[in-house]
Amino acid sequence: MNHTVKVASASRVPLKHETLANLSIFELVGMFKKAAQAQGESLEEGKSRAANKQNDIIRALKKEFKRRGNEGLSAVLHMTGDKAKWVRLFAAGFALRFAPRKAEPVLKELTLLQGDCGFIAQMLLKYWREGTLPPDD
Repeated sequence: MNHTVKVASASRVPLKHETLANLSIFELVGMFKKAAQAQGESLEEGKSRAANKQNDIIRALKKEFKRRGNEGLSAVLHMTGDKAKWVRLFAAGFALRFAPRKAEPVLKELTLLQGDCGFIAQMLLKYWREGTLPPDD
């Protein structure tokens, strides 16, 4: 099953429903980072509609990372060490499901941050430890 997402390239020329399966892992990582940062900023600004659009992109990317197996999941784990807090948050939240030993310390560190990022990290860990974290679809 191909997952498609309409995205804008770095040159701001819109790509017409680029198929994620045709993109390199580096392109997928770039898209994830851009969407994670945009979603986080939208959350901080209270722009729920914009945050939801980015969440849709992240969900499609997560499916593609899973579809690619070890290569995709390794890319997600690598992003847990990114300098951007929102990239670390969304990568670690995803990685909880397949690499909790790597993801939990990242989320624990993020809980020390003030604001939405720290709060979301706290909730992810809480739900994970309770066994109530919803599965990725």
